[in-house]
Amino acid sequence: MPQKQQKSSRKRVRFFICFVLFAAVIAGVTLKLKTSDIALPAVMMFKDTGGKFQQFFFIPFSRIKTLYKSYANLRTAKEENEVLRARLAQLQNEISGYREALIENRRLRQLLDVKKQQEGYKTVLANVIGCDISPWRAVVVIDKGKIDGLAADMPVLSQAGVIGRVIEVGMSCSRVMLVTDFQSRIAAIIQRNRARGLLTGQGREGCSLEYVEKGVDVESGDIVITSGLDAVFPKGLLLGEVVSVKASDHSNLFQDIKVRPFSDASRVEEVLVLLTVFPEEAKKKSSPAK
Repeated sequence: MPQKQQKSSRKRVRFFICFVLFAAVIAGVTLKLKTSDIALPAVMMFKDTGGKFQQFFFIPFSRIKTLYKSYANLRTAKEENEVLRARLAQLQNEISGYREALIENRRLRQLLDVKKQQEGYKTVLANVIGCDISPWRAVVVIDKGKIDGLAADMPVLSQAGVIGRVIEVGMSCSRVMLVTDFQSRIAAIIQRNRARGLLTGQGREGCSLEYVEKGVDVESGDIVITSGLDAVFPKGLLLGEVVSVKASDHSNLFQDIKVRPFSDASRVEEVLVLLTVFPEEAKKKSSPAK
């Protein structure tokens, strides 16, 4: 095999030398006869031969060079694309973080407005960390407890209004019964006509306003608020909106009133807990005994 390769290389060298000599002869003849018409065919033959030689040797190399450049450009574009993709993912994460911060800031501002409305009450901001909204129970867990001053039966508010009350208190977390729980009972009134009733939880169906007599004017869209008569919730807190009114199937005295709570527990992330008792009771406890 090495001998065959050496013979092939020698043949190529001889061919190249012959070609160079042939070209030199043609060039010399052309220079001598350049003023004569006889040299024209020789010049044309030399040009054709040189052109064929260039095509044979240089065109493949040119194509290889172009292909290599295309591959290099493609590789560069791929690398740049990967860098841009990584940068895009990073920017998307940053935008998501900014959006979350903006939304959280908006929720906290709304809770701050609720806090300002509760003059005379100390409040604690808590995060919802657990949820047990089953067909028969509606309870959430918050990240505040006894060390934060919480106690049972303290009202719990969201940005939209009352969400429930504290039922169990641990050292650093508490359970809150939502207004939709079947065991929930809140003294309420209709804001428009001051008709009194008892807001009871109905699970996934929302709430109902019970013990409102048939003669009382109640309409869909009426706002229901706390009456303050249960010694748990201060008066005037938003509870919900009347969505339907009809005669009760179980009683001839009262109406069947369905209420949609303003607070949606499935979307609430932060809540506000009212720590103290009513201002009137606080004054009585703080005043000296006579």
